[in-house]
Amino acid sequence: MNDSNIMCRRVAEGTPNARTCLLHQKLQLLNCCIKRILESAGSIAGNSSEEEFYDCSEDETEEQLPWDRPVGRLQRLADATLKSGAPLYVPRTQDPAPKTEDQLEEDAELMVRLGDNARASELRARMMSASLLSDMEAFKAANPGSELCDFVRWYSPRDWMPDDGGALGDRMLLPGNPWAEAWSVARPVPAARQRRLFDEVREAERVLHFLRARPVSSVAELLLPAVLRAGAMKALEEGAAGGNTCAGGVDTRRTLELAARELHEAEREACRALCSRMVLGHKGEQGQALDAAGRSRVLAAAGGVLPQTARREFTLRVRDAVAPQVLRAALSDDMTLVGAFTERIVCL
Repeated sequence: MNDSNIMCRRVAEGTPNARTCLLHQKLQLLNCCIKRILESAGSIAGNSSEEEFYDCSEDETEEQLPWDRPVGRLQRLADATLKSGAPLYVPRTQDPAPKTEDQLEEDAELMVRLGDNARASELRARMMSASLLSDMEAFKAANPGSELCDFVRWYSPRDWMPDDGGALGDRMLLPGNPWAEAWSVARPVPAARQRRLFDEVREAERVLHFLRARPVSSVAELLLPAVLRAGAMKALEEGAAGGNTCAGGVDTRRTLELAARELHEAEREACRALCSRMVLGHKGEQGQALDAAGRSRVLAAAGGVLPQTARREFTLRVRDAVAPQVLRAALSDDMTLVGAFTERIVCL
């Protein structure tokens, strides 16, 4: 990576947004990596030593063994207490690893390729519970002597019951529950001393390698949604009506279809606005009928005679208590009818 750590400009902040194109998601991920690198460098520069100090509660004494002393506490969870009666503290946890849509699809394909035997199920559960295990270890470090029901009370309150000072819900008591298995192997390790879930340097290098290794055809494919979007924005500047279509994702065909359709609609509206300004001399209000002077200008622009009508379209819309009912007819050399009707059906 470049040591300058310069953020990519004109890229939306935050984690990769799957509603945007893949190139934008990669740049968002790269910015996330650079931001974390800068934050890590700032925290290291601000601390003169690697030692970390945490506030002790009134219940702690100097007689506690080192492995029983709480570390990594963020704040007290209201008036909640552990099953033992000690105060319940929210631990400092690692942020989840941001991923682009192609990485999520790779993870899903890997899950499918693992198969459905017992070994595959174990590997699948281990991969999916990496973040859960990290949070459990941080919780154990912040709340020594805690039990699984205490963790569930903070992490998933719907699966916690207040019976007898705290108990697990029915879902947590099912045989082979991965939460119980993860809790049994979790050690009391604060987030600052855990293995990182997200290696920003390695992920940034992967993004740069992804961009460098693209052939020309793949680069054009990555840039095409952005080019189409830029064309649509230019058409909007020319007077086209704005829309809210958002083309993105790794589904190339869907992405390009949405972007091309948005560009086509924007260009058509821009052409209408330009023609209106050229013929009528002003923008005019959309949807309003022309007056006599406006009709005369349109006829003059068309050479005195309007062209033959190629096709007529009629749309009938009826909104009832159920849903909209639509019937569309197109008349040219033949007639085409297209209908969309909704019926309420109650299944007992």
